[in-house]
Amino acid sequence: MKRTHYRWQAPGNGKIFDAPLGEASYMNTRTLSVLRYIQSKVKVSQAIFDREIKEYLEKHSDYRANNSTPSHFFRPLLFLGFLKMSSSRVIELTLEGDKFLHFYEKEEYAKCKKYILNQLDNSIYPNIATKDIKLQLFPFRILFKLLLQEGERGLSREFIKEQLVYLKEYDDLALYLHTKSILKIAHHEEYDKFYTWVVNSLVNIEILEVKERHYFIAEDMLKNVEELYKNLPFESLFFNDTTLLCQLDFKTASERYKRDAKLIVAAKERDEYICQVDASHTTFLSKGKNYVEGHHVIPMFQQKNYSFELDDVANILSLCPNCHREIHSGDEREKILETIYNRQVAFMSANGVSKDELYKMYFCA
Repeated sequence: MKRTHYRWQAPGNGKIFDAPLGEASYMNTRTLSVLRYIQSKVKVSQAIFDREIKEYLEKHSDYRANNSTPSHFFRPLLFLGFLKMSSSRVIELTLEGDKFLHFYEKEEYAKCKKYILNQLDNSIYPNIATKDIKLQLFPFRILFKLLLQEGERGLSREFIKEQLVYLKEYDDLALYLHTKSILKIAHHEEYDKFYTWVVNSLVNIEILEVKERHYFIAEDMLKNVEELYKNLPFESLFFNDTTLLCQLDFKTASERYKRDAKLIVAAKERDEYICQVDASHTTFLSKGKNYVEGHHVIPMFQQKNYSFELDDVANILSLCPNCHREIHSGDEREKILETIYNRQVAFMSANGVSKDELYKMYFCA
């Protein structure tokens, strides 16, 4: 096994952003141009992307023609989660990529920073942008959780560059937490691209700041980072190869957000213990009622992306166990999603959530 399979790989060939959002710097302009190109296509095959992207960048950015592999232009955005690629290698914007670009065009850069933070939260190893990596962890959850814990001490440049990027499993992290030594995580070769391209890009866009060779969470992002990570144990930042991302999202949401069990009961009573996908879906009696399960239509994991409360009886529907499983794992879940969207259309419309937006929330691996 190659040793490089166990380091925090930086995708692409440079920073995603290299200046505060809104500034027309070289990498900012290139990244925005890639997003705009894909948005204009709605969906585009990698073959067409590879054929057209350099000419598009030459026309719409300061791109200087070189021998870069075309995939280097989209891989960082796959890693960030602003793009997704199907098994047939078709590329499109994710829900968050759409929203980021929408708010960027409106020059609402504070919202754009929050979407970047929220998508970093979703980034994992391995993913389609770093598919050869054998790690099973959330790199940015680890980084931000450590930054929160270290507080005013911050994390040193040396620790991030020489140790963090070689962290492989919880035992490595537990050793650091116990010894506070930067010399305890084993590695074999020097690799600084994650530090140079990724961590310093977060400084450029002012999610992180650096003082005297130590890194800290930027003051205006601290509240957002605390909301995401203060309740997550370090152990939950790692997973195994049998765990599905949807399962991880559900677990993370249960750790982050307190839910009111009374709302589930209220939704079941409102729905008269009838499956809201199909009233003929009877199950068995539980306390004299047809057994159904309360389901948050907009998943609680999405709370970080919305200002309105998702633990709301208006966002909860009663589903039979089979429909509840199918909506998360079924091949034809769009049919169920259409049904429940139509039942919840008043809540969805009031909060500006489209049917397509809801569909995109459910398609995780």
